Amino acid sequence: MKTFSNELPNYWRKAELTNSRMAMIGFFILIHNYALFGWIIPGIF
Repeated sequence: MKTFSNELPNYWRKAELTNSRMAMIGFFILIHNYALFGWIIPGIF
């Protein structure tokens, strides 16, 4: 039988992995948007 403490580290590891992947996707989009259009955020800068 699993306890709450056994599931917690796996949850945080998956959450941090997903968070880092989403951040890198956003950074990738930001760099390519600047390379293609010359704007960091369209309509703002």
